[in-house]
Amino acid sequence: MSTDPYSSRFPADSPVHIRSLDDVIALVRYLRKSRRDRPTVVVTHKKDGDRLRIDPQALFDDFDIDVAIIDTAEAGFQFTDRMGRERSVFGGAVRIYPGTSRWWKPDNYREARLMLDHQITGKAFCNDVRGAVARQIAIEQQEQKIRQNQMVMNASAGGPTMTGGSGDVPGNAAGAMNAPESDTVISDSTNITNTESFAVSETENAEGTLITAAIRDKADGLVHPVLEDQAEELAEYLTDPERRIPVVVATRTSTTHLPVFDTESLARELESTAIVFELDNAKTAWNLTAALPPDAQVYGGMLRAYPPNLEWVDDPGLLGGPYGGFTDEQRRMQRRQLIDDTVGMLAHAYSTNAPAVPEHTVPVTATVIGVYPQRGIARLASGDMASVTLPPEADGIPADHVLARGQVIHGEFNPRDRMISGLAIRPGKDAIADYADGDTVLGRVDTVRMDYCMVTLYPGMKILVEASDALGDAFDEHEDLRLLLDRGTVLSMLIVARGTDQNDWLVSFVEADKDHIRPAPSLVEGGPPWLSPEDQGALKPGADERQRAIVIDADTDVRDLIPEDAGGEAAEMIMTLAAQIGEEQRANRKMSTELHDLRRQNASLREDAISQRRARIYQGQQYRTLRGLFRNDRERLVFERDRFTMWIREAWALRFPAADKPHRRLPDTWDYTSAFFDSLEKTQINRDRVVDAALEVLTGIAQQSKSRQCHRLRTGSGAEAPFRIGPHGEKVWRIYLDQGHSARRLHYYEDARGQFTFALVGVHDDDLR
Repeated sequence: MSTDPYSSRFPADSPVHIRSLDDVIALVRYLRKSRRDRPTVVVTHKKDGDRLRIDPQALFDDFDIDVAIIDTAEAGFQFTDRMGRERSVFGGAVRIYPGTSRWWKPDNYREARLMLDHQITGKAFCNDVRGAVARQIAIEQQEQKIRQNQMVMNASAGGPTMTGGSGDVPGNAAGAMNAPESDTVISDSTNITNTESFAVSETENAEGTLITAAIRDKADGLVHPVLEDQAEELAEYLTDPERRIPVVVATRTSTTHLPVFDTESLARELESTAIVFELDNAKTAWNLTAALPPDAQVYGGMLRAYPPNLEWVDDPGLLGGPYGGFTDEQRRMQRRQLIDDTVGMLAHAYSTNAPAVPEHTVPVTATVIGVYPQRGIARLASGDMASVTLPPEADGIPADHVLARGQVIHGEFNPRDRMISGLAIRPGKDAIADYADGDTVLGRVDTVRMDYCMVTLYPGMKILVEASDALGDAFDEHEDLRLLLDRGTVLSMLIVARGTDQNDWLVSFVEADKDHIRPAPSLVEGGPPWLSPEDQGALKPGADERQRAIVIDADTDVRDLIPEDAGGEAAEMIMTLAAQIGEEQRANRKMSTELHDLRRQNASLREDAISQRRARIYQGQQYRTLRGLFRNDRERLVFERDRFTMWIREAWALRFPAADKPHRRLPDTWDYTSAFFDSLEKTQINRDRVVDAALEVLTGIAQQSKSRQCHRLRTGSGAEAPFRIGPHGEKVWRIYLDQGHSARRLHYYEDARGQFTFALVGVHDDDLR
């Protein structure tokens, strides 16, 4: 039983209305068959909704034909895109497509008779169309009789034969001898007795076409030759929406009569990945070109890869190639590219398209047992092995950053090719949802411009990083970031302030805490981090480090620098140069002092800019007191304490799973100073960041966390200074909310009973009490 979703639409037992893209594809595929049992008449409207000048039902009833009505202008455009203007029909015209494929050959499109509505009356136009249909049917009936007579003559001469220069039948053409007439490509322009043609026996029913059941969608590691009169059938297969595997088409040069690559070794390497066809001569390539959409051709010894979907029909830019090259090195690189592109096409097809035939793939769970440069090997539950293709989002990422031994994966298994594909990657927003201010994370630099770069924190999640933010005072306004940073470099970076879109993150390269880098998320569940600390690169040396100046100390006696054997002119030259160097050094010291002052001013301005940008980022997330909404501050503080306590309890409920809650209990009570909420409002920080820190204090996590750096405060900066105490003799503690410039801290008290009181929130250098 046919699994083709379009094959049942034609031939039809009534006129067929063409309204959707599926309808158009079905009609085009039917028209492009190498042979149909009867002509097909396509009728169009002048405008959407116009009444037809001819009755399609009457035409169908009176003649042995198929009739299709293109009902909408959109369907007409889609039909023209696939057929080309010369072979299409639109604007109220009617076209009669013969049952043979001669009209599809180059410069032969006029055999598909185009009937334009130039008649004064609809009846006259209708008579013209009916007369043309009758003549076409008579022509095809006469041709059928000639073919039948020729077959009888061949049979009486010794049965179906195919002769060539040596009398041998080419391997791939041998099966085509017994093909059913409806599927066999026949060159009508060639005499039936030509030595390159072959007879067809109607008494045998073997599957002998170019794309046989054995070859269809089976990458068997062999090269399949294509003859001149088989090009159209190959085009049908390439444009078949049911095709589930890539196809590589190779052509031959006019000089060596061979493709630029060895197709036999290529086919072996692409076994289970792609089918390889080789066109036998330039005429075959021309026939294929005529049968394919514009810009999809291949010729001149080059090769091309056709992905297993029809998107390339409308956008030939999605095709692979053409592949070739003039030197051995070019051909080697192009051959590698062809293989990589073809494997990628197969992986993309299985990961983005649901199979049209359900039995082609089945959902599986497997365990990765090995990882190789471009794919993995996994063991199925049955104990059998299967190859694992990487998801397309992992393009350019090493396989060992996507898969790991022992990882359990879920995908679609193709029993025929023994390949698992369709691995789902985590959505980017979910993958970095936990990234927060103060975290040091890994990112990959993908674009570098003079004063900014684009950093990928996770595939599909890019952020813009200003050079002045990333490097601070280390980046002079006259410097070029492209001299300091290479595309593709992996760097650790501090999130100063997380943004809401790619343009409002604040990130610092120089303030990153390289000893506490947050692990990068995995692409596939259970897999390794997509970036690792070992991937890190480094900034290239700046101009000051690349150049070594000649330095002469102020106390240096220049005469000591003159060699004893130096002549008078040489000594004079050394003295002159030393004087110049001293002058340059004095000028340089003056400029260095000025530069230092300017950098201090720039740092102050940068702090202001960061503060303003942070204010924009946290707008809507910044804590706001409820001052003025209550009769007095006492009522307001009672409400704000209850509100903040509720946020902490909600964060506790969401953060810890049920099994961990007994071990991370919240205390029954805790408190806040009257200044806590005002200080929180004045400090630019996401309130959720403070809620999380308070939760960690109450559950004991902060005291054990290296990133929080929990410590008691002292009354002075020295290590011998006594510890501070709270207003009622409590211990005063401080923890980090983030790192770097304008870093924010949380202060809290702990009394003798172990009860906590949250005191203040502020920046590191504030005089927090």
